[in-house]
Amino acid sequence: MKNIRQEKTKDPMDIQELESKWERIVASYRKEYPTLLEADIKYRVGEFDDMTQRIARRTNRTRESVQTEIRNWPAENPKEEL
Repeated sequence: MKNIRQEKTKDPMDIQELESKWERIVASYRKEYPTLLEADIKYRVGEFDDMTQRIARRTNRTRESVQTEIRNWPAENPKEEL
């Protein structure tokens, strides 16, 4: 079971969707977790798992729980980004 779960989080499309969502919610996420450092939330394309692992360590959770939280985080109002 664990291998199937790990493969699911490695699905490139899933990670791309999470990266896209992250760009939209990072400001509100950071407000919810003020102990996160800038270094914790920065990532380069292809290093999203690394970033979520840093967040997980900082917040005492698993990488999978952080990714699930990002996936389910309420979307920001697009008008606020303008």
